[in-house]
Amino acid sequence: MASCSSQDLAKELGLTVSRISQLKSTGIFDGCFTVNRNRVIWEKEKALKAYMENNPFPVLKKGSKKDEIQIPSFNESKAKSEYFRAELARLELGVREEKLVEADLVEREAFTVARAVRDSLGNLPDRLSNQFAAETDAVVIHQILTTEIRKALEALTNV
Repeated sequence: MASCSSQDLAKELGLTVSRISQLKSTGIFDGCFTVNRNRVIWEKEKALKAYMENNPFPVLKKGSKKDEIQIPSFNESKAKSEYFRAELARLELGVREEKLVEADLVEREAFTVARAVRDSLGNLPDRLSNQFAAETDAVVIHQILTTEIRKALEALTNV
């Protein structure tokens, strides 16, 4: 097995020596090194394997090819950028033509209208109880209730 120093391992993994030391203290590299006085000697293959198993990010070495990194071409990036600019322009036009409305605005307005209807329906007993106490004709009571409920519900259509 090939052995190496902390600097060589750091260069191989594309990390700093201090990051290697931090990872070593977390236990990722247990069994991958030996300490001889103040010097750490790494078993290179074991350390690389342990790092790959515990790290989801690929190791990028200096001089790696562009195809390995999966960077999109300039034309692809430009096409995506233009597509999203066109989408933003389409949405902005819809807002200006009032075909599109912000969802928060719609929610606020719906809440306001619903609260007004709720309040007007909730106030019916307080407003009408005295009238109904004096009234004995069921047809008149029905007509008054129908009129008052219709007025409360008209708030929904007037918005």
